[in-house]
Amino acid sequence: MKGYLFLNGDPPAKMPATDDGITVCADGAYEYVSRHIRPDAVLGDFDSLNLSEVPAGIKTVRFPSHKDYTDGHLAVEYMSKARCSSIEIYGAFGGRPDHELCNYSLLAYARELGMKAVIKGDSFDVLLIDGEFTGTARKDATVSLVPFDSRIHILYTKGLKYAAKALTVDKIHIISVSNGAVGGEFSVSVNGLTLLFVER
Repeated sequence: MKGYLFLNGDPPAKMPATDDGITVCADGAYEYVSRHIRPDAVLGDFDSLNLSEVPAGIKTVRFPSHKDYTDGHLAVEYMSKARCSSIEIYGAFGGRPDHELCNYSLLAYARELGMKAVIKGDSFDVLLIDGEFTGTARKDATVSLVPFDSRIHILYTKGLKYAAKALTVDKIHIISVSNGAVGGEFSVSVNGLTLLFVER
């Protein structure tokens, strides 16, 4: 089953169709989601949303305000228990910069729980990859590879303007951003957890 997770960052300019899966809001994301679609569940410590604003019939899960994990992290765990096989994450950008940075970790946590996940922004999709990956991108779209691990090894890239081969990149010297797609299919092969940014 597919899952749609909405976080309390910048709302998407266009809401996705969610009829083919379950829709979960993390706390204050409910305010913008509810103007367009009816979510299946709202989860959080409700520091950004009054619980009374959620109508009966929508499942709510309240977490303690003094907790170790973010609402987004706990929502990913909830969606795993709901047997989601993949998740699209919206509202991950904007808002507090520490939360935005932590939201990339949701991709790793979903992977750990056996789910595919992608962060969907208005301009970029972000995936976490390790090994071979093949995707598509329009001509001149920006494609960037950013280490999630402390160091990654790019074995090769194909279908990008600047080919990379046997390239080591660490978190201090990131020389694998702002590549461009030639248009159509592209592929990369990496050793190490890598954030792949693909401009739409």
